[in-house]
Amino acid sequence: MLEMQIFLLCLIAVGFLTTKAHIIDERARSSLTDLILSVFLPCNIVASFFGTSRSQLPSLGIMLIISLGTMALGFALAHLFFRKAGTEQKKVLLYAALIPNASLLGNPLIESIYGTGGLAYVAAYLIPLRMALWSLGLAIFTVERGSLRKIVFHPCLIGTYIGLIVMITGFSPPVLISRLVLSLGNCTTPISMMVVGSILGLTKIKYLFSRITISFSFLRLVLIPLMVMGILLLFRPDPLITGISVVLGGTPAGITTVILADKYGSEKELASKIVFVTVLLSMITIPALVWLLH
Repeated sequence: MLEMQIFLLCLIAVGFLTTKAHIIDERARSSLTDLILSVFLPCNIVASFFGTSRSQLPSLGIMLIISLGTMALGFALAHLFFRKAGTEQKKVLLYAALIPNASLLGNPLIESIYGTGGLAYVAAYLIPLRMALWSLGLAIFTVERGSLRKIVFHPCLIGTYIGLIVMITGFSPPVLISRLVLSLGNCTTPISMMVVGSILGLTKIKYLFSRITISFSFLRLVLIPLMVMGILLLFRPDPLITGISVVLGGTPAGITTVILADKYGSEKELASKIVFVTVLLSMITIPALVWLLH
């Protein structure tokens, strides 16, 4: 767990230092953001469906319901907590509460805690998350700036459609195509975290831990997973399902928060602070959640 979180912080540091050294400027970061949204992320989404099958859906349906419920809970709590925030700030906070970093951290976190037997549950949990990421999530930033057509045909949603077709049909692409998609998709994490670090390079460090970043971190890392835990303890599903749902519900803010805030002119500095602070604090909160569960 700690190795993955430290790795993310190191990638942020690379972006931070290259910005301070004037290697990455505003124009370069804008180009990287476009590459992520148009090429790397769509490939990453398609690749994430490789190896999944429709046979998982009936047996793991409960994970789909929990995932949807957790997203709805985060979205509702963010509306309540930050109802007085400015328009652009609220977009960032709502998106970050809706979309955690479960897609990136999910597999390594759950495998380190529960072994490979938990990975199928992660795959089921992430299906509605991926759909919401580029439908409702994208609409949060673009509702006042573009049409529904632009959202529906966004490259990342097209990647989701292709991924679902691959999963449902069981289609196996040629080796060359799958390698190309996987290779481009693997660029998503390092480039995205460098963009986060690049924006942080424009921010004074002393302003990272503000009232809003601490409040959001409490919501994202503590309140949401504890409420999920309490609800699931009432219904008493399989302990493995409970544990995986709580851990994934307590992951940091998704890195796409920064990418979309930067792309669509929202509070990119706030988005970068939230991602950095939640990744940093999750090094304490996630082990604490695991301790509570066991």
